[in-house]
Amino acid sequence: MSELFVDAIEEKNPLLDKIEKDLFNERVIYLNEDISGYTIDGIVPLIKHINIQDNKANIPKSERKPIQLHITTAGGSAYDGWNVVSSIEKSETPVHTYVEGYAMSMGLPIFLAGHKRFLGEYATLLYHELRGQANGTRQEVKRLDKEYDRLQKVYDDYIIKRSNITQEVLDDYQEKVSDWYIDSTEAKKYSLYDELV
Repeated sequence: MSELFVDAIEEKNPLLDKIEKDLFNERVIYLNEDISGYTIDGIVPLIKHINIQDNKANIPKSERKPIQLHITTAGGSAYDGWNVVSSIEKSETPVHTYVEGYAMSMGLPIFLAGHKRFLGEYATLLYHELRGQANGTRQEVKRLDKEYDRLQKVYDDYIIKRSNITQEVLDDYQEKVSDWYIDSTEAKKYSLYDELV
């Protein structure tokens, strides 16, 4: 690895700023950490900004250069993840999603939200029952449990809507309390992507 590249990684470096700006100018965005309010600050506003630019330039939807969202995440906050999904769905400029490493947990519906989805041959997707911690009084725990049920239904319904996966398949993994690691071969079987890269 070059010394210049190592320096750029270790501290805030003008080279990294330039690379980030150049990628953004090419409409390339990276989600490469856990999903949180902090993470989505670097995605949602950029998608909106590109849409505003295209609208101001009166570029027809069919002629807009797509936004490329490259995803590498182990998951994170479902609430913040649905914010990203909504931004992708509302985007008049096409958002193409790419997974070449992994998209796990909440990363899966973000990947599925893409107007066109690209999966790497060695990539891994992961589905599992939602995880959380319930603390508090008995009534507070009951309310949290009800909210987890709601979020699980939203999560499952979205996966079913955007693929050939059935609720029976998802229920089977939930009953086993098992993580479902999905490689590119299985992803093809369930129509989880449009093109293999």
